Amino acid sequence: MNTDQKITKIEGFALSSEYGDGKVFGQPKGKKSIGFIEVTSESGIKGFGEAYCGIYSPELMNPIVKFLSKYIVGKSLKELSFFDDIDMIPFIGYTGIIQGVRVGIELAVMDLIGKIEEKPVYRLFNTEDVKQKIQCYYSGGSVVFSPDLIKKDIEDLSKMGFGAYKMRVGYQTWEKDITRIDTASRLLQNNRLMVDAIMGTLKDKWTLEEALQKTKEMESYGIYWLEEPLPPTIISDYKKLIKKSKVPIALGEAYSGVINFESIISNKAADILQFDATNSMGLKKLVEFSNYHKIRQATHVWGTSLSFLANATLSCISNNIEYLEYPSIKFKISEDIVKEKIKITNGSYTLNDYPGFGINITDEIKEKYSLTKNSGYRI
Repeated sequence: MNTDQKITKIEGFALSSEYGDGKVFGQPKGKKSIGFIEVTSESGIKGFGEAYCGIYSPELMNPIVKFLSKYIVGKSLKELSFFDDIDMIPFIGYTGIIQGVRVGIELAVMDLIGKIEEKPVYRLFNTEDVKQKIQCYYSGGSVVFSPDLIKKDIEDLSKMGFGAYKMRVGYQTWEKDITRIDTASRLLQNNRLMVDAIMGTLKDKWTLEEALQKTKEMESYGIYWLEEPLPPTIISDYKKLIKKSKVPIALGEAYSGVINFESIISNKAADILQFDATNSMGLKKLVEFSNYHKIRQATHVWGTSLSFLANATLSCISNNIEYLEYPSIKFKISEDIVKEKIKITNGSYTLNDYPGFGINITDEIKEKYSLTKNSGYRI
């Protein structure tokens, strides 16, 4: 990094926004809340980051950032070793919600440096292997969708040129879910189908025996990957499932910190590793980790346009990420914080050249989307 400016202020906050039709599964207040971090340089320039953990605990964004501010305020942007100090806080720094918020802080710092140097974040990395565009998959198919709504989803993605679609299962009866999968598979024809069992989210979890039986039933549908078919807390069961499943297994979005991803790889617990630039680990470390490990990879995106742009940056810098997730549900705040509306062409996203991530969150936006009490994700 070339700038020698210092960070003079950091703030954590959460905002709530209209989301879909206001009746989205898991959003008790009809809105979705998200966690943000704002860092300010001595010249008054502001950078913004997003922390995925804020969806589940929006009220904790401010106190956790306050706690971490002593590691950050007054530090130079020329040397970012202060992030190592956070990672090394005994017991709490290298994983969990502290790591999740720390990830968002690093995104804010990278956004700030990009704005100061008038470069997009991807140009801050010393690499010549930047892809200018990345293929996306259309992520919809809510667990509560009927076959008719799945059909509507696929009609929408076809109009946008997507060649891959992800749907959710695990909430309805298996008989209904397999009918939904069959509907999607027939309508997609030669396009790719991903299935997300969201066992890291749903209360009723599949056992290893149930996951084995269900993957067996899914074999005939040519599924590109099956995501989180087991609770992410039981790595040993994933290791057993991988050995018997003919359907590729995807895992990773639920974890934060290098230690968890090293565990997945060392245990050979996934065929496809999923990263989220707003949760997995700091962006610099994440790029190195992604490029080092040759396992198949994709990104998880389920936040605002800032999350999408951060993950697009990761996807285009990495040599091993093959897909970027494109959420189908409209998130109102996403339209207001971007300098340029996100455009998908023939199912792919092309990087923009705005300084930082091309994001700005004004005081007016903060007021417009002020946090709604008890709006964190809950089922």
